This record gives sequence, structure tokens and C-alpha cells, in this order.
Amino acid sequence: MTVKGMSWYMAATFVGAVVGAGFASGHEALTFFNTYGIWGLIGIGIVTVGFVSMGACNFTLAQTTAHGSYRHILEITCGTKGARYYDVIVTCFLLAGVGVMLAGAGSLATQQWGLPFLVGVLGTALVVGLSAYVGIGGVLWVNAVLVPGIILFAMSLGIIGLVRLWPSLTEVGIDAFWKALPSPLVPKWWMAAFTYLSYNSLLGIAACIPLAASLSNRKSALWGGVLGGMLLGLLILANTLAIWGAGSAAVDNPVPMAWITTDVHPLLGDCYAIIIWSAMVTTAATNLFAVTKRLGRESQLSTIVGLLILALALSFTGFSALIGLLYPVFGYLGCLYVLQTIIYFVRRWLRRLQNKRP
Repeated sequence: MTVKGMSWYMAATFVGAVVGAGFASGHEALTFFNTYGIWGLIGIGIVTVGFVSMGACNFTLAQTTAHGSYRHILEITCGTKGARYYDVIVTCFLLAGVGVMLAGAGSLATQQWGLPFLVGVLGTALVVGLSAYVGIGGVLWVNAVLVPGIILFAMSLGIIGLVRLWPSLTEVGIDAFWKALPSPLVPKWWMAAFTYLSYNSLLGIAACIPLAASLSNRKSALWGGVLGGMLLGLLILANTLAIWGAGSAAVDNPVPMAWITTDVHPLLGDCYAIIIWSAMVTTAATNLFAVTKRLGRESQLSTIVGLLILALALSFTGFSALIGLLYPVFGYLGCLYVLQTIIYFVRRWLRRLQNKRP
């Protein structure tokens, strides 16, 4: 495979690791960017630069050291104690993510098809549990198939949102980028941007390290991170524009992107809702499988059932509430990871400059 081909494969994997159901539903864009009006656009710019930098640096490090273990990369950038700390955070976040996805499935079933919340949650939990018990290979394949569909819908809705927003921009200017009441945990736009970058980097890069380590050359890892980060920024912008274009009524819906798509055409709304639900299933199953594997009890039915019960209890908090609460919390817990990683690579770069001096 050529360098360009490997770079694209790396970039697509990076996008797939970050673009999960919370992203596809549009609630992350609403919570971390739309809420802050025009400042949300600046936040998207910062997050895009962060994704490009974190992806390019970490993937290059994994390729040059040939270490496919994310724990080992963490030990290099954050030290042994830091690696232990983030290992615990990632494990807890993965389990919490199962609860978030179950809550999202319940909200989606109610919003899109008028089904009881409990039906959506329990039905999805059953599918997730069976998927994790049977094995993760098929789940990852389905996720790879779903990502292009999510990208296509997001980009199309972003363009529609911009077309809807344009008349308001010409009349009232930047006031067209309406604001909403932010979560008390992220009252400022820059706090929202940094926490969003933090938890997505911690989990997204962790999922991509094995692939980066297997690449045959450094350029593929570098440009894979750059391209993937830029594409993620573009997709965040598309989701955000789609929600702004739909108006502030989007705030009242737990799954904004499904509501917006239904507004364009009911059939499209149902199609995208199915894609979102499938993404929720694959995200939850992948997380559940990863936690059982981390506990050393892969595919043990009793462990899967026990973890699902915990996730079910968490899901009744509600999809919107969980994204507004858990994601910022885990973002703050992972903030030190971003800072330590930046410091590590800056020091590494400075050492190289000093070594090149005559």
C-alpha cells in the first residue's frame, strides 16, 4: 500500500474512533459548541488544531517506537504513575460510555418512533450484551461500515444548515449564531473546547495506537494524524452548522441530528436514526468488550451481565444529562494528559534543535 493509502487508512481509523454515537446524535456539538454562539466556532478551531497535533505526534511516536500498547505510549509521555492513572480513567469512561449509549438508544426510540424509553434501553442492552459475548470482530466491521454514512449525513446536513443560516447572517450578523444555557460544569467556551479535546484524545488515540505502530513508515503516521484531525474538525463544524441552521428548537431534542434530518424528510430521518442507533450499539458493545478484556474476563457471561446492570442503572439518568455531566467530568480528568503530552513533545522538539546546533 502507498504512503497516501496508509495515511488515509490511519485517518479513517482516527475519525471512526472519535465519531461515535454521541457525535452522530449531535448532542456533543450542541453541548460543547452551539451553546456558546460565535465563540463556539473559535472552540472548533482550537479543537481541530488539537486533534491534528495530538494525532500526528502520538501516531508518529507509536510508529517510530513500534509499540502497539497504548499503556506503553502513556508511560513514555506521562510517566509510569500517569499511565496508571489514565488507565483507570479510560476503563471507567468506557463503562460509563455503555450507560450513555443505552440512555441514547432509549431517548432515540422515544423521540423518533414513540416507543417507551425502557423498551429502547432494554432492547439495546440485550443486543449489546450478545455482541460483546459473541466477539467484537463483527461489531468493529459494522462500525467501519457505519462511519461513512455518518460522515455523509453530517456533511450534507452541515451544508443545509449553512444555507438556512445564511439569510440570518446577512440580516443580523453574528447574532445568527444563537446561544443556549451552558452546562454548569463548562460555563466558558474555552473550558468546553478543552474538555472535549481531552476526553476524545484520550480515548480516540488509545484506539489508534496499535494501527499506528504497525505502519511501515513515519510519514503515514504523521499525515494520518493530520488528515484525521482536519476531517474531525470539519465534521464538528458540519454538525454545529446543522444545529444552528435548525434554530434554537434543536436544544429541546435529546437527539438533535435525527430531529433535523426528519425535518428535511421523514424517511431520511428514520434512515439516519437507524444509523445512530447502530452506532450506539457498536460503541456500547466495543466499550463493554474492552472493559471485560481489561478485567481479564473476556466473554464471561456473568461479568458482562454484571457490567450491563451497572450501565443500565446509569442510563436512567438520561442521555442529555449524562453527556452534559459525564463527558465534561472525564474531560477534566483527562486534561492533565493533554498538557503532559504537549510538554513531552515540546521538550523532545527542543532537544532535537539543540542536537542539530554546531
